[in-house]
Amino acid sequence: MVRAALVGDVPVILDMLRELAAFEGGVVSATQADLVRDGFGARPLFEALLAETDGQVLGLLVFIPLYSSWQGRPGVMIHDLYVREAARGQGTGKALVTELMRLAAERGCCRIEVNVLEWNGRARAFYEGLGLRQNEGWLGYRGGV
Repeated sequence: MVRAALVGDVPVILDMLRELAAFEGGVVSATQADLVRDGFGARPLFEALLAETDGQVLGLLVFIPLYSSWQGRPGVMIHDLYVREAARGQGTGKALVTELMRLAAERGCCRIEVNVLEWNGRARAFYEGLGLRQNEGWLGYRGGV
């Protein structure tokens, strides 16, 4: 079952983000307080979907809003998608992304975006299998403030 995350899910969300960071070779500095403030406060900066079976959370999808000024419509970006190892290959990730696609259509979004690590061929094949395509001709840039 896929459902919207609730504020009480913040501890498991943070645990799963740490698991994802370990897989990708990174470190999570966010705290539970950060996630509560930024995901469940007056002006949420992100939303999350959880996939669970028998009350156990097996997958997480964190997404953030986008806006296309050219199309005059909203979009969403998959920021984090993580499926616990025991649930991989069972359709958990597909269920999460499919639910996001449904929500995006319901909200009138014009697109879904995601960044995938170049070395992660499994993730690239997964998204391509769901109909997402590499954004040819565009390079991602990032900077700190």
